[in-house]
Amino acid sequence: MSAAMEQNLVRYRHLQRVTGAMFWLPTWFLFFIDRFGLGDAIRLQAIYYLAVVAFEVPSGWFSDRIGRVITLRLAALWWVFAFTMFVVFDGFAGIAAAQVLLAMGFAFSSGTDVTLHYDSLESLGRTEEFEERESRVRRDHLIVTAAATVTGGALGLIDLQLPYAVALVAALAQLGVTLRLVEPSGEPHTAPGDLLQVLGYLRVRILAWVAAYVLGEVVTIHLSSELVAPYLVGVLGEGFDQIDRAPLAIGLLSAFIALVAAAAVSGVAPMRRQFGVIVLFVAAAAIPAVTLTAMALATSVLVLPLIMLRSVQTAVVSVLVPATVAPRVDRRHRATFLSMTSLMGRLGYGSLLLVIGGVGDLGETLEWAAAVAIAVFIGVAVSSRFVSDD
Repeated sequence: MSAAMEQNLVRYRHLQRVTGAMFWLPTWFLFFIDRFGLGDAIRLQAIYYLAVVAFEVPSGWFSDRIGRVITLRLAALWWVFAFTMFVVFDGFAGIAAAQVLLAMGFAFSSGTDVTLHYDSLESLGRTEEFEERESRVRRDHLIVTAAATVTGGALGLIDLQLPYAVALVAALAQLGVTLRLVEPSGEPHTAPGDLLQVLGYLRVRILAWVAAYVLGEVVTIHLSSELVAPYLVGVLGEGFDQIDRAPLAIGLLSAFIALVAAAAVSGVAPMRRQFGVIVLFVAAAAIPAVTLTAMALATSVLVLPLIMLRSVQTAVVSVLVPATVAPRVDRRHRATFLSMTSLMGRLGYGSLLLVIGGVGDLGETLEWAAAVAIAVFIGVAVSSRFVSDD
């Protein structure tokens, strides 16, 4: 079993590398706008997030009850179906269905991948290595994302649907990696992971605070992320009806964003030891507030360096949250708890998209987004006074 778990650690690193190959990342919003306009593009993303909400907790329960490996295999399978539909269909209904499948893939992967990593280390009696190892894995994931986004942006100059075709190849490779993973316990999890037990962990103050933090983080980081494409179109002086340089420009910007995040995530463990978990969480929450405020105030190339910082929060939090949660939550409930922490954030973000989808004007949308991010940061900063690293 030890040899299988050692192999799991190697294959988990391969899995995170191949899932980082998000060729479609710089062009998806442009693809939606090109086909359906700004309002429907935002609505399509709302469909995605509300679908993630629908599957978030059930997928975590499935992971805790049936097993990590089969859950990750299903995640890869949903992505294979999703990218196939993005390539084949052009109508709103077909793309909306693809968005649902894409959401299912992220829901089934969310929390389960990092839990598989922790469980594998736990089976080897080496959980103290988790933070350092997960930081390195996330760094590799982001480096691959940087390369993939440049490639996807270049492909988008030819056809905005083409990055999805290349992403389909990556999804097939992802499925192949998951087929070689081994369940950490040696057999499927049989404990039910009762939701009431999982909710009971919220009595632990730091876990309740982290759950609330993730709610705000999901909303603000995705606002700052997904408004970059239309913002950069404006910076380039192009219109949504005539997009020439934007796909490659967004690909290059996304690559720089990923590389900055990769550098940041490499320093999570030493920064946590020096400053503490709570300080890092609060500092990360300031990033989308500053970025979105700058985007709302000016459409300028001078804002681009700030935009490059937007993924630092996601990179840092992707290590800090499981490192904080996993030692305090029973193995049978970890995936469910992590899924639950992102559930309300995705629900809030999906609902917010439905509201601002009717705005239509990018400037007003950015003002809404900046106000939300500032409110979240204030809430995080004030509430942090009532929790501690202990």
